[in-house]
Amino acid sequence: MEEDKNAFMKKLLPLFLTLIFTTIFSQEYHFDYSIENQTTQIKPDKEKSVSTAFYDSTNKIHLNIDRFNDQFKGIIYDKNKNLRHVFKVIPSKDFVTFEYMYTNDFSKDKHKDIANGDILEIKKMDSLQYQIIGYKNEKKTKKRFSVLISLEKSTFDYLELGIDHGKTDEMQKNVRAFLDPNSNYAVKRLQVDYHSTGYSYDSSLKITNVDFSLKLPKELIIKEYNVFGEFQN
Repeated sequence: MEEDKNAFMKKLLPLFLTLIFTTIFSQEYHFDYSIENQTTQIKPDKEKSVSTAFYDSTNKIHLNIDRFNDQFKGIIYDKNKNLRHVFKVIPSKDFVTFEYMYTNDFSKDKHKDIANGDILEIKKMDSLQYQIIGYKNEKKTKKRFSVLISLEKSTFDYLELGIDHGKTDEMQKNVRAFLDPNSNYAVKRLQVDYHSTGYSYDSSLKITNVDFSLKLPKELIIKEYNVFGEFQN
């Protein structure tokens, strides 16, 4: 199953040369970069995977392509509006069709990540490499996670860390404070170790220019978020 997903992800980008939309639209997202993420899981088991996302560098919004059972879905999370848009992704030989499904509204969500209380420590290893350590408390005796970030000079700014943590925005802001404000940087590699769970992985990113738009219908279908519902049509 994982091999089939990886094969699809590798073939996904060329299919976006032609896009078909099946609804009457209003709001539009324009994506100008693709982000291919090759991840090697180190612990608990060694496993490789490839995922593809698309990035709107103007609004700093991702379109993630995920597989649920035998169905691919495109998911846009618009953090500024607290909205999550879900599309059915239907690939064929020459093109990809996006069919709008529904939207989740998180504007009233009061949930807070328990890891928000982590104490962060940022270390500069060199001009293009930084380490972030998250401690469970101010005594800094127990690590919850550590991340080694490798950057590269870029034509556009991409410091999205993609780490599952409540303080990701703070991490990115702290790293940015070390950087030359007159230059653009992009994440090239992440080495992540969750000490509290024993899970670790190594992730490398490949960024490519693209040019396509994805639109929303005039009237959104609002549904309550249900993680188990992702596996349903």
